[in-house]
Amino acid sequence: CIACHHRWHCCTHRPDKTLIAHFLSTFIQYIQAMITTRKTMAMFVMFCLCLSAKAQFDDSYDVEEWTLDFEEEEAPKPQHKEYKNTLYLQYSPSRYQINDNSRVKFDEFTLGYSRNIQVLEEKPFFVEAGANMKFSWTQNEIDARVLTFRIPINVIYKIYPWKEKDYAIAPFAGASVRAIAMAREYSGEKSANLMGDEGWDAFQVSWQAGIRFYLNRYFLGVSYSRDFHDTSKYPGIRECGVHVGYCF
Repeated sequence: CIACHHRWHCCTHRPDKTLIAHFLSTFIQYIQAMITTRKTMAMFVMFCLCLSAKAQFDDSYDVEEWTLDFEEEEAPKPQHKEYKNTLYLQYSPSRYQINDNSRVKFDEFTLGYSRNIQVLEEKPFFVEAGANMKFSWTQNEIDARVLTFRIPINVIYKIYPWKEKDYAIAPFAGASVRAIAMAREYSGEKSANLMGDEGWDAFQVSWQAGIRFYLNRYFLGVSYSRDFHDTSKYPGIRECGVHVGYCF
């Protein structure tokens, strides 16, 4: 006994057997809890290691297939073939306003070239600039021949109904600068120049709009063109045209 320095037979300070049994029972339970906790932690660590090994195994065999599926879903849309150059031929019955009270119907053929510039990389939006030569004639009220040069500039947007085919519907609109190089009226064996100080004006500005149907390299289109209203300049021209073209 610590208190009286006697052996355990000391009656006064002899430890209670019940207390000792309770202490031993508590100590044994604590040891068992520690052992159980360590077993649980060991099992958890082993479980994590197994999951990690399985993930590495799956990645080493399935990453290529997963990447392939991902690339197929995110693959870009097929690009349609776009051409930069265009040659076209147009026929256009037109009406010339000769003066305030006279209008004459003309037949016209136009041969032209244009260059297409794609403005947006991801969208089929173009600016078309070029030049053409137009020959006009009439034998209605007068017998006349007219040669005209024009510089048209259009904006074009192509609509593709099918992703796999280069078929497109393309509305367009723009403006043109016109220069009449020659205009003569014939009467028998004589001819007169319709240009001059008191004749027709050589330069005029007009607007045009229309729609085209593209089939790969070829297209068919209809258009309408009219001079900007200016009563001081003649002739004032209105034309409806049908044209065919080839892209390259």
